[in-house]
Amino acid sequence: MKLKNISFLFLVISSSMAGNTWSTTLETGDDLFYGLRDGVVLSNGSTVISFTGPFENPFLICLGGEGEILWYRHILEFGGTSRAFESNGGLVTLENGFAACFHSEPRATGIDTDIAVVRLDSSGDILWTYILGETDEAVWMSTDIIACSDGGVLVTGCPGMQIPDGFAFKLSSDGRQEWLTPPEAIAGFTSSAVETDSGDFLILSADEYSSCTVLQLVNSNGLVSPPVTVAEIMIQTAGNMKYIDNSIWIHSPGYGNTLHAFRLDEDFNPVQTVEIHLTQEYEAGSADILEDRFLVSGGTEDGDALMAMYGFDGTLLWKKQYDTGGMDFLYSSTYLDEGILAFGSAQQFLNDFSVFLIMKTDHSGYVEGASVNVNGTLLIESEALCIDLLSPGWLAACSVVSNEDDAVRTSSDIMEETGLQTGYLWIPDWQSLSGSNGWLVYAIPCMKSEGSLEDGFAALLELHPDTYFIWVSQGWERNVMSVEEFLSR
Repeated sequence: MKLKNISFLFLVISSSMAGNTWSTTLETGDDLFYGLRDGVVLSNGSTVISFTGPFENPFLICLGGEGEILWYRHILEFGGTSRAFESNGGLVTLENGFAACFHSEPRATGIDTDIAVVRLDSSGDILWTYILGETDEAVWMSTDIIACSDGGVLVTGCPGMQIPDGFAFKLSSDGRQEWLTPPEAIAGFTSSAVETDSGDFLILSADEYSSCTVLQLVNSNGLVSPPVTVAEIMIQTAGNMKYIDNSIWIHSPGYGNTLHAFRLDEDFNPVQTVEIHLTQEYEAGSADILEDRFLVSGGTEDGDALMAMYGFDGTLLWKKQYDTGGMDFLYSSTYLDEGILAFGSAQQFLNDFSVFLIMKTDHSGYVEGASVNVNGTLLIESEALCIDLLSPGWLAACSVVSNEDDAVRTSSDIMEETGLQTGYLWIPDWQSLSGSNGWLVYAIPCMKSEGSLEDGFAALLELHPDTYFIWVSQGWERNVMSVEEFLSR
């Protein structure tokens, strides 16, 4: 069995010249379930994007100022014994780095789920990790993470999708929990949070019992005030909240063809409502609200990705359409000081794999390196690079050989003599390995033929007495254990 490149990530990069704009399409192997979850631009100008997938380890990729790969890695690797942090993947920029938030899913671990927050520097080194729920059997699922003015982070969550009894917890800049809101203090399903100028927090929730949208103040010590109804309808669960010019804006994510937002005064009373209906050929995937405009990302009925700016009166200020050769759609865009960061999908129907699209554009949606067709659509096409994403996990390292023919022969001989399932891989493809240029012949704890696993490994140790187990992934840590330790777990 040959493992090399059975699952991979292609990066197709169209780099900028001088404008610091770029576009990247990420193409995953057909056996992967990873999805692109979030992206942020760090203080040094690099871009970090997060991937999560069912039963998989979270994956991070950092791109430079021209879309080039700076680093990539697995984090929170579960090693085959603990739960996979397979959901969320929210990112926030912090000083000299960023934080990422994930949670495990009930389908993978029963009713006991945890939340993990990881603080990393701009080079991808982990500074600290905090896990909520590791020592209990409660259900903890995250909905939002925000950066705080003191260098820490605030995380909101609920026991499950659209389940009430929300919560929030605050972590210090060094990863210590400062407080956790008490049970039932937050009435509804939490979706978003902001920090006020005074250092307190506002939590946005959907209250299913009253079918309303509510706001609650949580002070800097975690004391929760009673809920205030700010809308007699429920904002969608992905509704967002934002401070703009000392005003609180609450807006829908923009699904379908309608954008909805309202502004609150200091007493949380709605004082301005905006509703924009897109034209029939456009579909919104998300919206970012600015001072007097909506930045909309989505797609067109012709299969192009769409980015457009609308005034609050519904006027289309500008639009850009993007074509990678497949069915393209943008499901997130964020307006930044230095441009716009957007990402989405670029499905290629002629091939059996998923494709993700990431763009760093200027403030009008233009990206250098893309050609323009007669209809004004920006065409994105370039070369491909490859990263293996799916972690093989624990493998029994039997032998390292210098050429592939020897790897094939050694793997086959071990399988015939021991009955174990065997394979081989090219060592430089995996960051957790030594980096030497060679082929690693391995066995996995699975019988290819009849017989017990214990007998299979006993025979293997007779052939290769130096065999040991090693964790193989794109993570940076090297984890090993003896065959005896592995089999006795």
